[in-house]
Amino acid sequence: IYTGKFGKINGKGAILDWGVEFTGRPVALKGYYNYTPKAIDRTESPYESMAGTMDKCQFQVILTDWTGPFTINTTSGTFVDLDNDPSIIAYSKFESDVATNGYKELTIPITYRDTSRTPTYIVITCCASYLGDYFTGGVGSLLYVDELSFEYDLDALTKDQASKVNYR
Repeated sequence: IYTGKFGKINGKGAILDWGVEFTGRPVALKGYYNYTPKAIDRTESPYESMAGTMDKCQFQVILTDWTGPFTINTTSGTFVDLDNDPSIIAYSKFESDVATNGYKELTIPITYRDTSRTPTYIVITCCASYLGDYFTGGVGSLLYVDELSFEYDLDALTKDQASKVNYR
């Protein structure tokens, strides 16, 4: 799942508009997740070597000052450059290949790269196969998410979590 809009099917992939308008400055994404991973049994180049390894769930939070949603095209390989996009104000991700055996609490500190700019868009993604955009994953990996919310109080985080925010 992701914040944004589905564009259309494009070949064997899709065109997606990532992001919704947002001007807040949260310090963490909180919620609960239940994950059951499977071994990766479907791969596409260049991820063939991942076959047989355990799939991972992934959560991402991206705060940007884009002027509109970012258009993803999985067929042509057009994705957000998470490391180098100068419009990214804050970014964090969580990945795990561990089965939770029920719901588990989750807190993902959001790491700020720039505190002088105000966000205009946010993208939140939650997926059962972290390489799904690249048609690679474990058939049957299953992720449930519940009660996602933002935390705005740095004091509500553990010392370790707060140290990752780099905000205040």
